[in-house]
Amino acid sequence: MAGHLEVARTPDAIYIRVVGLGNFNNAGPMREYCEKAFEEGMRNVLVDLAQCTGLDSTFMGTWMGFANWESPNNVPVTVTIVNPAPPTLRAMNSLGIPKILHVRADPVAFPDCKLQHLQEGWQDKKRRTVLIRDAHMALMQCDKENEARFAPFVAALVKEVRALDEQRE
Repeated sequence: MAGHLEVARTPDAIYIRVVGLGNFNNAGPMREYCEKAFEEGMRNVLVDLAQCTGLDSTFMGTWMGFANWESPNNVPVTVTIVNPAPPTLRAMNSLGIPKILHVRADPVAFPDCKLQHLQEGWQDKKRRTVLIRDAHMALMQCDKENEARFAPFVAALVKEVRALDEQRE
């Protein structure tokens, strides 16, 4: 069960439609796409889960990283999640996502904009490891209950990133 993302950018927001699974394979390209827009001043992200069949913790943690984005003028990024099915809403609740991000369970019409397919997957092991580490650190920051769940995993990822850096030297 693969997944992909469809994205668009308007003057008001970044729009992301998750089709199938939202996971670590498509979280990296989503992060790159959004961070480029954030650097250009964009501060609103709308994620549509109407066609989403599942979410992993890296994908959800990447959203949390958006909410913590450091902008030069301290204008926060607003992330709104719309149209979650009951299983995706349960997954988000289990990690405390609705405590921080705007989650609308009632049906929301997705704006009429031209979406493009966002290429998924990263080949670079270090970038993928950093993405997974950052996502899980963001999850631990958003909900203290996630610390018990992810702290050993994050510690292992920190060591792995260090080892990958040493291999390149």
